Amino acid sequence: MMGLTLLLPLVTVGTSHADDGSDAAKQAAKEIADARDSANLAADQLFEAESHLDTLQVRQAELVGQVAAIQQRIDKLRVIVENVAINRFTRSGTNSLPLLTGFRSAGEQSQVSVLIDVANETSAEDFDQLEAFTADLAVKQQQVVDEQVQTEAAKATLQQRRTDATAEVAHLKVVEADRLKNEAVKQALAVEEAERHRQQVAQQKADLLAAAQASEPSIPKNSSSRPGGDETAPTDGGASDGDVGSQVAPNGPTGGTGGGQTGVGGIGGRPSGLPGGIGGDDYGSPTWVCPVQGAVGFGDTWGAPRSGGRLHKGVDMIGERGLPVVAVVDGFAQQKVNELGGNTISFTGSDGNRYYYAHLDGWALLGEVKAGDVIGYVGQTGNAQSSVPHLHFEIHPGGGEAVDPYPTVRAHC
Repeated sequence: MMGLTLLLPLVTVGTSHADDGSDAAKQAAKEIADARDSANLAADQLFEAESHLDTLQVRQAELVGQVAAIQQRIDKLRVIVENVAINRFTRSGTNSLPLLTGFRSAGEQSQVSVLIDVANETSAEDFDQLEAFTADLAVKQQQVVDEQVQTEAAKATLQQRRTDATAEVAHLKVVEADRLKNEAVKQALAVEEAERHRQQVAQQKADLLAAAQASEPSIPKNSSSRPGGDETAPTDGGASDGDVGSQVAPNGPTGGTGGGQTGVGGIGGRPSGLPGGIGGDDYGSPTWVCPVQGAVGFGDTWGAPRSGGRLHKGVDMIGERGLPVVAVVDGFAQQKVNELGGNTISFTGSDGNRYYYAHLDGWALLGEVKAGDVIGYVGQTGNAQSSVPHLHFEIHPGGGEAVDPYPTVRAHC
């Protein structure tokens, strides 16, 4: 009897656990997806703050140069004006014009009169220029002061963004730590993220449609065409659909935990998105591996302005220093060092693409490697010393110009 009494609760608990397991997996998946979204948003805000500060500093340097140039012109004009003033003062006490002495004919005197008028107009122009440049100088100097105030505020904002981003990535690591060991959670997470991507794409399409409708000129009533017959189709910035790249394999994502998951992307380094669609091109493949293994946050910073007039040509993936950086496909990894990237890897993939990894803390396996092999570690070298530990990652299809890697990383990480 005692055995039966003990058996019944065990059966009941087991059934209840099975029912709760599905809900628990969904809840865990939602928490992971929320944490990833928060980490990515924090990364976006961080690198946006860095870009804003770079822009301010570039603009401030330009203003300082303009102030110096204006000051030089003012100094030259001041010498000219001072000489004119001295000449006028020294001649002001005479009742006659010595210049006219010896000119007897009316024609000669008329020519002299013209020369005097030209001299007076020239000196007046000098005075006017001096006044204009002085006023412009005051405006530019005030702009420099304003830019300095904005720059200091941007520095404070940037510091807060660094703190926030680091905290969000640390939180993501904690959230992912145990949950991703559960296969049911992995599968639930694949479904959750696919649905979120679907909603994001739908929202982007709606936004583009609304923007296109708002930009279209009004069509007069009883008219079958736009005025002048000039019909221009709205542009979408060359984005592509990306739905293919966001699909998940039937058995769920594969690869490492956290940032090491992979999904289904394009074939052979070709974009999987539809031209002119939403979401961007995925240059990965079903076996393409996320370049960072672990909890990471990354933002869409393609084309963002950088110091020196540069534009950002990659995606920045924030993670703890020392996180493994891996080969995304089979290929050949070669270490290099440069001023901006610090410790870098130029990677020639078997898919025909070239990949660039920067700011590494150090290197691991180099030469011929397989997809998923550790080739380096997340660091802060090069010009990332003033930022946070992160991997700068680029994709060069066919070894050519860099393309926006965000859609690919988003699909596989």
